[in-house]
Parts: sequence; C-alpha cells; structure tokens
Amino acid sequence: RGGADLRGLCCVGAMARWLLPALLGSVLGLEPFPTPPEQTTEQISNFQRIRARARDASLAATPQVLAYFDSQPFRGMLKDCCPKIADLPAEELLRRYRAEAQVAELAHALPAQMKDIFSDVTVKEVGGMSWFPNEFQVALIHHRNLSIGASPVNDAAQKDIFGCKPFAEREPTWSEVANRLIYIAHNMRRLDSGSEPFFGDFTVVFNSTHVKDSVVIAPYDTGLYEMVCFNPHMKLPGQLNRSMLPPLNCSAWPKSLPVGTLDYLDHLILPNLAAAANSTKTNRTMLDSARDLYVRSSMSEIDYQDVPALGMQNLGDYLESDILANPRLPEAVKFGIGSFPTLFGTQDGRDMQAIAKRLHWPLFWSFGTGDPTAQDPHMTLDLKLPGNLRIADPENILMTTNGTVSGSASETFEKVWQEAVEVRAKRNATKQDVHKWWHALDDQLRAAPITWRSCASVHDCVGVDFAGDCICVSKREERIAFTV
Repeated sequence: RGGADLRGLCCVGAMARWLLPALLGSVLGLEPFPTPPEQTTEQISNFQRIRARARDASLAATPQVLAYFDSQPFRGMLKDCCPKIADLPAEELLRRYRAEAQVAELAHALPAQMKDIFSDVTVKEVGGMSWFPNEFQVALIHHRNLSIGASPVNDAAQKDIFGCKPFAEREPTWSEVANRLIYIAHNMRRLDSGSEPFFGDFTVVFNSTHVKDSVVIAPYDTGLYEMVCFNPHMKLPGQLNRSMLPPLNCSAWPKSLPVGTLDYLDHLILPNLAAAANSTKTNRTMLDSARDLYVRSSMSEIDYQDVPALGMQNLGDYLESDILANPRLPEAVKFGIGSFPTLFGTQDGRDMQAIAKRLHWPLFWSFGTGDPTAQDPHMTLDLKLPGNLRIADPENILMTTNGTVSGSASETFEKVWQEAVEVRAKRNATKQDVHKWWHALDDQLRAAPITWRSCASVHDCVGVDFAGDCICVSKREERIAFTV
C-alpha cells in the first residue's frame, strides 16, 4: 500500500508464518488456509483512492470545523464542562483533536468462545495465527454460513461505504475475503475496555504506527448506519428488530461523504457529532455529543479518574477506524485488555494471560459493565458505565514493560484470582462478586490509556499509572512503580 509502514520478515519469520496456518488447522481441527498478503493489490489500490479523496474532503471541511469550534453555543458548552480549554483558539482545539486521533487506541474486541451473530476469531485461535483475520476470513475458516448473522450487513457496509468490491459468487473465495477490512473502534473517549464491552472478552489494541497507512475511518458505526440510514429495508441479523436500533440523524452523514484516514479526517468531525443527534425523535443535539466527547477525552485536560460515567446510548458514538490489511501477528498488536467480569478467575482468562505472555503483549484488565453475564448493554439504555476502570496484569506488566509492581500487589492478585476460581466453580458469579474482586485490586494496579500529551514517545507506551508515569514497552533499566 502506498506509503504503508508494514514491516518485512526475515527468512525464519517467513517460514514460521508459512507453517502457522497448517499448525492452526491441526490444533483447532480446521482446514489450513494460506497466509494472505499483508496488503493485497486491491487493498493497496482502495486505500490510495480513499486517501486521495479524504485529503481533498478534509481540507475543504477545515474552515467549517473551525467556525463550529468558534461558535457561541460550542464555546458556552466548553465553559460549562471543560473550563481549562474554553478560551483556546479554534486552531488549537483542532490541533488537539487531530493529535488525539493519531494516538487514541485502535481497538477490536474478540470473544473467548464463538458467538452466534459475529464471525470473529477467538482468544485461543488468535494466539496461533500469523495474521489478524477479518470476519469473512474467519467465516470461511469456521465453515460459517455468510448469509446469517451480521455478515450481510457488514458486507453491504464495506461495499457501500468503503468501496470494497462485491464477491463474485454467493460464497466468496479465500483470495476475495483477503481484500476486506477489520472493524475497529477508535477509543477517543478513553473507554476502559477499549472497544464496546459487549463486543468481546479480549480487546486487542493495534499498533497505530504499524497499521497507520491502512486505517480507513467512517464518522460512525457503519453497521448501525447501514441498517438505519443507507439500507433501512434490509433484513436485520439475529433477534435484532428495528425498535432496538438507535434513531440516528441520517442527514449528518450523506452517502457521498468520503471516508477518512488518520492524516485526513477533518470532514468527519462534525458528522460524527451530528450522527446521534436526531432532534425529531430525541432531545439530543450536536452539543450533547460534543460534550460527551470532550468530557471523556484528554482534549479537555480532565484527569482520567475524574471523567464522568458514559451512557449506554453513547457507546456507539466512536469513529469507526478500520484496518484495510491483513496485519501480521504479533507485531501489529500493541497490547491487550481482558474483560474482568467475564474472564477473571476462569480458564479462558488463564489462556489469555498465557497468549499475551508468549506473544509479549502487555496486558490490562477492564471493569467494563461490571456484569459477568456479558449481556448486551444496549438492552438497558438507562445504565451508565464508569468506563475509566483499568488495571495492569502484574506478572505480565513486569515482563513486557518498564513498569514494576510490588510483591504484595502480585500476591493479592493471585489470592483474589483463586477466590474467583472457587466462586465460579460453585455457582455463577454475580455483579457483587465482580465488584468485590475489583476493589481488592484497583488501588494497587490502576492505569489509564495513553493520550496525545501523555509521554514523550506515545507510540512506544501502553498506559499511564496514576502518578502520571508512562508504562512503555522498553528495555530501560529504570523501572516505573505503580502507586501501592
């Protein structure tokens, strides 16, 4: 892909990658599938087209964005919620937005076990793969019917929005699915789980320097927008019905609007704020969306521990920043986040820890919904999530980063883990159990996401402790201690 920073492989690495798909097949009982190119010719061509259109659209939109940032209602909103930045020039506000977009987590959540609606690789499977597969690749590997679940919606969105070529036949070939993309949530709201908590049990955060020139950005969740606005009569997946879909503002994002890239996204800023603001059906406005973004984002200079809770109805308000490539593992992944309610004290959790350790991925845990039943949180729209509760996995963080933890913190972690094992062996864990386990660990291991102003080298770092020190993948002898 033009200008892509996608790394080459030494001969030994290439041999391992050639063998891994066959090994994956023998271990998981699946047919071996050849490793696709890191970027196919079609992906390269598509990205070059997208980038050219995004550059023109972004430049054209900049004056309108600056005017909105200087508008009286927007300034009034900032004075009320975020006084530290209320008087900054519009140009500085835009600079901060662009800077935050460059470093905000590119997150994809995957399940511990296969799900009915989404075709996604599981935690165990990703640990044995040489690249991170998209949903259509996973569907073929799993011999899954692509006419059910979310695949028809996502297929339509990828064609309508990102310009992906249609499959020649009803069942696509392995070469065809290699041209598709991986869905990514752009975590500018600093959600502790990275992606929406109900999307999966383990979130991988991609290395933005590695995948930057394959990232294609839509102003809102493309699946929702496809079902509500672009293709409102299409068949809905699973048990979903139209009463469950959010009342989006379909005028906010016209179908002719080009998607963006990490370098060119000014034209997506206002559509992103307007997409969920359907004033004819709700009382929500663009200013409400802007407030929700700024009070959660580091652009406001609000400390992570002080950000307000996030409403369920706002979880989908992220930029969807997808990867149009077949990114190589393990290097394309920067770190991982495990779901504390669903994985802590389970064998799936131990498997996740082992995979992260073997692949040298720093590992964190998120409180998320706090609900171990992993039900879809969109079904309880009045619920609010803290969304700022993330801790480091003590054994992992010692091995993979420059961070240190006390011996007592590691001992406490294992003690609480065994308590969780015993509870889960006897009965289903409850929210009260999860809260108890979390609070036994939270003070010793709490961490926050990286932001544009966190560290001197943000792309080498994976988090910040609550003393403000950076937790980085580094060989430095100096160690950073968590507050104990």
